[in-house]
Amino acid sequence: MIKGALSAAALVAGLSLTPVAAQAATVIGGATAIDLTATSTFNSLGYKVATYGTASAFKIGNDLVAAFLITGGSRNDTTGATIIDHAGSGLKFSLGGNTLSIGNFQIDTAAGLVRGSATANGFTLGDNLSLFNLGTGSVLTLTNEAAAAFQTTLGTAGLAGATIGTATPVAVFGPSGVPEPASWGLMIAGVGFVGASLRRRARSAARLAAA
Repeated sequence: MIKGALSAAALVAGLSLTPVAAQAATVIGGATAIDLTATSTFNSLGYKVATYGTASAFKIGNDLVAAFLITGGSRNDTTGATIIDHAGSGLKFSLGGNTLSIGNFQIDTAAGLVRGSATANGFTLGDNLSLFNLGTGSVLTLTNEAAAAFQTTLGTAGLAGATIGTATPVAVFGPSGVPEPASWGLMIAGVGFVGASLRRRARSAARLAAA
């Protein structure tokens, strides 16, 4: 009987030491909108700002809003930490014949960073650079690495910590693999939802300014 009790205790101890795998949800689509609140600053610096790849852009007030299709990622359902990938799209900043392209954005909520690639006039600067700090309210500020790329390519110094805009991701979660037609519908709806939300925000700001 003592032997049986010891065996049971050993089994319980073994179970308590066995790590439990965190549940993860797969990101299968959606879209992220970045409201470039620094559009006026870019214009004053003489920058031309555009999207590339699968990204698209539209204007809300004075701000350029860029939409990026979500191409993958995952969410830890225990901690809520989320990785959101945006392969094949990005932003281009041009000045005086020079172009800095940053893209293939990966939002990492646990690290509070947006990573991605950067090229200067077609030459690769890096594929896994820390481009933006992700702050409260999804506010994006330039990292030291990104600021160095701006200075080297476009000649603008002192941009580290500068606020670029805010990110609004709308991710679709589901089983891994190619999204089914219903999921593609949700992705398209997500893009529309992001745009509508930003337009409502702009109208509210305009009403407050006029009051």
